[in-house]
Amino acid sequence: MEKFNTIIWDELINVPLSEPCAEFLGFLDALPRSESGAAVSFTCPRPVVGRRLLKLWKSLNERPFSAKIESSDMSFELDMKQGRASFLLTMDILKRISEGSGMRTGSEKWAWFRGLWGGCGVIYLPQSGYYMTFRPHVTASGERAKAILSSAGMPPAVREKRGRAEYMLRSQEQIVTCLSKMGLVKSSLMLEETAIVRSIRNRVNKVINCDSANIRKTVEAARQQLALVDRIDAEGLWDLLTPVQAELAETRRLNPSASLSELGLMLSKPVSKSTVEYRWRKLNADLESKT
Repeated sequence: MEKFNTIIWDELINVPLSEPCAEFLGFLDALPRSESGAAVSFTCPRPVVGRRLLKLWKSLNERPFSAKIESSDMSFELDMKQGRASFLLTMDILKRISEGSGMRTGSEKWAWFRGLWGGCGVIYLPQSGYYMTFRPHVTASGERAKAILSSAGMPPAVREKRGRAEYMLRSQEQIVTCLSKMGLVKSSLMLEETAIVRSIRNRVNKVINCDSANIRKTVEAARQQLALVDRIDAEGLWDLLTPVQAELAETRRLNPSASLSELGLMLSKPVSKSTVEYRWRKLNADLESKT
């Protein structure tokens, strides 16, 4: 889990800056904010988010886009304290960033979603299951993200948590697709690899458990049958047995660890496992009725 988180956040920092304005707005829609006069203060819960924001901000400064933010407006500083990053934007700049991300194309929408998820999302990989969640601080952003996911065939589950709506994907296939659409290809491939390893491990465990259960059944059946043979010896009941029953009892005595299938093949006229089971039940019932 720790290795996967390291890879996904490293990839988020370095993914190509295809739609910086849309992605930056996604982060803004996700992060905690507080308004003070003509400015808005944002807090990044992870320093890695601040590093990505710095890259996006620099890209906005270098590329023209529809909002036409001038270089003199592009004052942006991160204050790193106690493992968090915070920054301040004026209302005017915030408005122009919002206007600059048209959200018209698919690439813009998924860049925005990448920012949103990067600002308030996480992936959990417990011992079983897969969880991709996000809880944006702007209520309308959650519904926008839900619409983007739903249009791609990945409608998220929604629940209330700590006073905000939390959106969740629990299908490994959907999470892989979502990561891929966000441009986090390396992370999506690693998640697929994790799913394959889990599947193989689960199959191995099932086989081992099944084999263990079969061994226990075989041992218990042999124990009961040997106890019945010992009783036949102790009470001198051999004359009450049919030739078929006598052969079955003697074969068990000579092969105490054989399975029922193996026991059936050892008889003079080989029979199936189910026939061996039937004969033991019949032998036990006959002895009970005759003694």
